[in-house]
Amino acid sequence: MIDKVLIDLDGTLLDFSKGEKKAFIETIKKFTGYTPDDFECQKFSIINEFYFNEYRNKKMDRDTFHFNRFKEIYEYLKINADIMESDTYYVNALKYNAEIYDDVLDGIKYLAKKYDLYVVSNGMTEVQRKRTELAGLSKYFKKYYISEECGANKPDIEFFDYVFNDINDFDKSHYIIIGDRLDTDVLGGINAGIKTIYLARKEIYSDIKPDYEIQSLKEINNIL
Repeated sequence: MIDKVLIDLDGTLLDFSKGEKKAFIETIKKFTGYTPDDFECQKFSIINEFYFNEYRNKKMDRDTFHFNRFKEIYEYLKINADIMESDTYYVNALKYNAEIYDDVLDGIKYLAKKYDLYVVSNGMTEVQRKRTELAGLSKYFKKYYISEECGANKPDIEFFDYVFNDINDFDKSHYIIIGDRLDTDVLGGINAGIKTIYLARKEIYSDIKPDYEIQSLKEINNIL
């Protein structure tokens, strides 16, 4: 019987795109006085996701990921500013930009009454913990499992092994994972041998098939 729900943060509970955009604008204004437009913000988002996926897939280390994303966007925007200082400022700004989707609070309150909830997130500990706290969600979770601390990223089995070991419950039938990404959350759950719920906030086609699919967290009571 399921009694533990693993829940992703970005794209599932927190609107990362909004936070990313605000933090990027704040960073560029800080170092140049210039306000990037929507197209330039989207360009950074594409660059940021590309290099994060390279880091997640172990093709580069964390410092290289941080350096490359601002190196590339600064080259594109023809900005001459300190790359790592800019990245440090951006990370700090991102910590304080936490917006939840409209459907989140009702869904989380419902789940918290019935299950033990755990954050499972690929990201930086300082950023994810602070954003969850500012969003008013931290009180609903028993514990955070963030890739930086776990030493592995979703969808790697090592990430989930860390979670199972730390919780000290190895019965896979006790777990289910909720997430907005098929390639990390759902595939990770499949790799780990647990049930999966795909929160389809965007229409994405993939061969990866979840056990359940919902379009809003308000629909979670139809499953759990």
